[in-house]
Amino acid sequence: MLISRARVLAVLLLLALTGSACFSAAPSASRSGGDAEESDGGSGGSSASPLSSSVAVEAARAELDRALDRLEAIHPQPFHAVERAAFVASLDRLKERLPELTPEQAAVELMRTWALLSTERDGHQFALPMDDASDPILPIRVYEFDDGVFVTDAMAPHQDLVGSRIVAVGDMPIDEVLAALEPLVPRDGPATVPAFRPLYLLHVVVLRGLGIVGDGAVPLTVEASGRQREVELEPVPSAEFRAWAAWLPFTGLPPRDGLRATQPSDANLVVARLSDAVAYARFRQVQRVDPASLQELARLAADPAVMRVIVDVRQNPGGNNFTYPPLVSVLSDATIDRPGRLVLLTDRITFSAAANFTTVVEQGTAAGFVGEPMGGGLNFWDDVDWITLPDFALPMRLAISTRYWEKSTPDDARLSIEPDVAVPMRSADFFAGRDPALEAAISADLG
Repeated sequence: MLISRARVLAVLLLLALTGSACFSAAPSASRSGGDAEESDGGSGGSSASPLSSSVAVEAARAELDRALDRLEAIHPQPFHAVERAAFVASLDRLKERLPELTPEQAAVELMRTWALLSTERDGHQFALPMDDASDPILPIRVYEFDDGVFVTDAMAPHQDLVGSRIVAVGDMPIDEVLAALEPLVPRDGPATVPAFRPLYLLHVVVLRGLGIVGDGAVPLTVEASGRQREVELEPVPSAEFRAWAAWLPFTGLPPRDGLRATQPSDANLVVARLSDAVAYARFRQVQRVDPASLQELARLAADPAVMRVIVDVRQNPGGNNFTYPPLVSVLSDATIDRPGRLVLLTDRITFSAAANFTTVVEQGTAAGFVGEPMGGGLNFWDDVDWITLPDFALPMRLAISTRYWEKSTPDDARLSIEPDVAVPMRSADFFAGRDPALEAAISADLG
């Protein structure tokens, strides 16, 4: 059953919270080519046995047939990113290989095949394990900074890992790990990949299915202060990880003093005056905004002393497309909409309805842009209908897009909005609580 577009944030939260964007425990939905590379499972893979029962193999094959039938029945243009023949051939190869694959390997190969549908403009179309509170997750949070993959937070007793750069997982260098994960990631464009890849990196089922690690503790090589060391992390149940990590645990940054875009808040729009000349509004998630916040933003912008209005859409995973028009209306007022006056801050987590909001502002105002390319597209597929495959080798759920959101012109070939002033996120800035992107948004000449 299709759920209203107002539930898109639930989809994002499902990605982030189950790690199986940005979700609820039950399969939920939101409204708002080439062949797959084969994996041999690797010598370091899980010791789990392949499907031993012919009944189990046939049941898993039947689930793949059902998935294809539902895809073609639901998605208006299911093969916009890959030829149908290539996709079906990949499914057929997976069906043939099922007797020799472990459940983890079969799950990863289904992720790889499903991602063929989503090589651009379809970043909501995930293949994920069915939500299981006991799913093994690494007890750390990570982020792909411009200078490497770093541990940004850690559960006890691993807090000493915070600030460390990950050098290797098992025996595999981190660059090779990222390359192995990349084909599994659905995307609107290239910027979506570093946004969602940590989801897979922390999910132990994926690491085992790729043959990167085996059963038991996961060995990591980390580096800090120029020294490398090896550690072993015991996976924790997904429910325990979610309770500890809270907001956007797989995709976002944890709270850090000095970084406004990471701060917890109950408000969807947080308005402040950074100086006499700068008004700031953090758009945390695309949900209903308190009218008082909109009035405060309009009041600040009307002050002749305010020369710049900054709207921070970083770390905003989306939400309800039908709630942002009042904010767009405020930003479109002549007191704000002037060249060099209105600036939007974006990053890889700016996705889904947040990307739609950002595109509407870009198309309808003279706004300048600072930060990273947003992870969401300008025109993209969404409004997913989730289906479950309980009889697959590892129970899976698949998202199928049902609607094309076109907030730019139909012929716009861009897959993201490239900022006028690009400011990459570096680890040293994050851990020091520095925000060079916000500093650039305040001072850059964007007129």
